[in-house]
Amino acid sequence: MTYTNAEYAEMAIKANREGKLLRIIKGKLMLDEPKHIQLSDEQIIEQNKSYKTALHNEANEKIAILQDIIDLGMQESDEEAQLKAWKKYRILLTRVDASDINAKFPDKPG
Repeated sequence: MTYTNAEYAEMAIKANREGKLLRIIKGKLMLDEPKHIQLSDEQIIEQNKSYKTALHNEANEKIAILQDIIDLGMQESDEEAQLKAWKKYRILLTRVDASDINAKFPDKPG
């Protein structure tokens, strides 16, 4: 079956609104329930490790910039408090056991 761009767009919008997928079933474009992905424990652990590394890299970057600002006496507002908060966050982050499938990561500083 052939669909016009307008028909396809209308179906895509409806699928998005209803949290469904567009699939061709028996030659017809239909709305379908999304299938949930089940990750293995090993996959979850690998995701945790990657996430922890990314968060740690972000914290290091924020800390380095804030430390430079303070070292050069260029702070404008609460940057000393921000530095302290990011350092605390980095310490909490290092304590996260990424090999735990239920690992809880600390909230980033505001």
